[in-house]
Amino acid sequence: MKHIANWITLRRLNNGLSVVVVVLALYIFLLPFLPELTWWAKHSAPLISKPVTTSVSIHKLPIPQDDRLVIPALDMDEKIYEGQSVYTVNKGVWIRPNASTPSEGSNTVMVGHRFTYTNPRGVFYYLDKLSPGDQIIVYWHGKAYIYEVQSESEVPPTDAGVEAPTPDSRLTLYTCTPLWSLKDRLVITAEFKEQV
Repeated sequence: MKHIANWITLRRLNNGLSVVVVVLALYIFLLPFLPELTWWAKHSAPLISKPVTTSVSIHKLPIPQDDRLVIPALDMDEKIYEGQSVYTVNKGVWIRPNASTPSEGSNTVMVGHRFTYTNPRGVFYYLDKLSPGDQIIVYWHGKAYIYEVQSESEVPPTDAGVEAPTPDSRLTLYTCTPLWSLKDRLVITAEFKEQV
């Protein structure tokens, strides 16, 4: 009788651990897709209920004290971090130290994670949702620089050309793609429009 009670206890423990393992596996597998599902749910509502977020009258907004990257089409408003270490990207949007800045003109380059397990919706998770004509605002040292998305491309991680100086003033944003991989870089190029 004692053996049967021990067997039943072990069976229950085994079933409980099996449930924990299955739930954990589902969590690890589905976590990268949860932000995509929330994006779809938010943006698939009827057009009547959708606010227009692709263009902002920057002249009516106060300029923030810190440096920020604002992309209205993505409902994104993130602090920009400066630093020499590659680990600065773990904080959020990182302006590359050897690239230009908005005030200097040329090619301002910012990078960010698309996905991490510690923060599933990385700062650039939705970067692939941008379209030509979308507005990007960079608040830099007390001024607002307005850019307009021109193109989206994918390049190998060895392509350093995305960070090369340019004769025109532009903004380059990039992140890893596809979602779970370091295989390529998703690159968004935006043309400078005006400074406020």
